Amino acid sequence: MYISLIPVALLLFISHVYANIEQVRFFAPFSTSTDQASLPSSVTPLALSKPSIIKTVQPKFAPNESKYATEEWYLLTDLKKGSFYEFRVCWPANNPLDLKVGVIKASKLDPTDELYVAESDGQVMYAYIKYSAYYFTHIKELMDSPRPVTFELILSKCTFLVVLGDSVMMQGLLVILGFVGWNVAVNNECQTAFHELKLGKTTKFIIFALNNTKTEIVVADKSSDSSYDEFIAKLPENDCRYAVYDFEYELPGNEGKRSKICFFTWSPDSAPVRSKMMYASSKDAIRRSLNGIAAEIQGTDFSEVAYESVLDKVSRGPGSH
Repeated sequence: MYISLIPVALLLFISHVYANIEQVRFFAPFSTSTDQASLPSSVTPLALSKPSIIKTVQPKFAPNESKYATEEWYLLTDLKKGSFYEFRVCWPANNPLDLKVGVIKASKLDPTDELYVAESDGQVMYAYIKYSAYYFTHIKELMDSPRPVTFELILSKCTFLVVLGDSVMMQGLLVILGFVGWNVAVNNECQTAFHELKLGKTTKFIIFALNNTKTEIVVADKSSDSSYDEFIAKLPENDCRYAVYDFEYELPGNEGKRSKICFFTWSPDSAPVRSKMMYASSKDAIRRSLNGIAAEIQGTDFSEVAYESVLDKVSRGPGSH
């Protein structure tokens, strides 16, 4: 019995310690002196002599998709001139965040409303982390108030063993991600509409979407209009969708026409982060229910789903000629 618990305990250990890691590596400048007394209160010193900070924060959802909810700055000290270093942020798997880390060499920091960093030939190294809560759940309390997250911020000299260790951590992360997914259903109407499209009678394209409660994939629109422009016009500029289109094209050398059923995953860059996350994790549910797809198209902007782009892909695939 105790032996059987070892794999579970190991998985929990990996998920807590290694599951979420963001890091950046950099060479220290050849002079790192700075007047810490003049630092804004929003900047925290992080010294190589005491290279770890553990802190608990209360994350927030981003106010809009172009910004992070929280931004923190750290002064990196005790660096050896010209040496290679790593700044790393670790946090548990059960606290999903959209997080970015970076370092910058600057000559000054101004304690303005939005911390201003002047890039130059200055010799002071700063690290920053920007983060927002990054998940969706049907539990209203967790959407209104995300759970606190405990970070460990680590400054270390980068060696071959550090790089090798990253590979081990990544393997653990991939194992954990294999257990993660959104439990959504596919409405029966989706398969009915797809069957009509395959018969080639009336339906030319179908748009699928998550319903308002994000529990089921439903038919959002379908049409018999053969215009590809009409199909593209149905894809929202600022939200995600799945779609199926019966793509027809001319064979070279006047050899006639060919058609292929294409599955589209539409996830524009301007879509909300939570929407992109939900659609990405729910894709397999709808894709597995549709038998007979000849090509898959990923679109993050309209140029990637333009007629010429899709034609180039389907005409090079199996059964294209």
